[in-house]
Amino acid sequence: MTSALECPKCKTAFKVDSGDAEEFSSKCPGCAADLETFLFPAFTRQREVGAAAAAILDTTDASCFYHPQKQAARICDGCGRMICELCSIDLSGRHLCPACISSGKKKGKITTLENNRTRWDSIALSLAIFGIFLSVAAIILSPAAIYIAIRHWNDSGSLVTGRSKGKFVVAVVIATVTLVFYAGIVAVLIFLPHK
Repeated sequence: MTSALECPKCKTAFKVDSGDAEEFSSKCPGCAADLETFLFPAFTRQREVGAAAAAILDTTDASCFYHPQKQAARICDGCGRMICELCSIDLSGRHLCPACISSGKKKGKITTLENNRTRWDSIALSLAIFGIFLSVAAIILSPAAIYIAIRHWNDSGSLVTGRSKGKFVVAVVIATVTLVFYAGIVAVLIFLPHK
């Protein structure tokens, strides 16, 4: 049976015709490196990949590193462990096991995972509200609230509630009203006839 493999050095995909052999040698078509390959029998077997991990039915099947009673469906692209469908996490086209995800996050190697976000809408609203009560600081806080609302208008919202622009709108309205109010007070004080 013909199966596709990937060279560990240059990542070039190539096909091998293993037949019944579990061990064979070949050359990479991309970098001409000598490759020695050992295949599990399940690699060449046609199977449907389901969402749930399959139980081991045959003693020749490889088992998952984390779930020995489950059939291995993939090899982790990070550590090379055999993992089942339950353990396989698809991250930007790579299949990683839970341990590689955890260690990659801790070491900073995986930057695509997100477990918190800056809530710019809440910050803008807080600045606008503080600007109401702190008259001198309103000169700084209200424009800052408007700037943050405009600057981060298209940013992603909360991980829990999703995107909502309501707080941005309220922050801009409050900050604008606060600025107009204090500008009116300053104008009255400046242009009011002094006796």
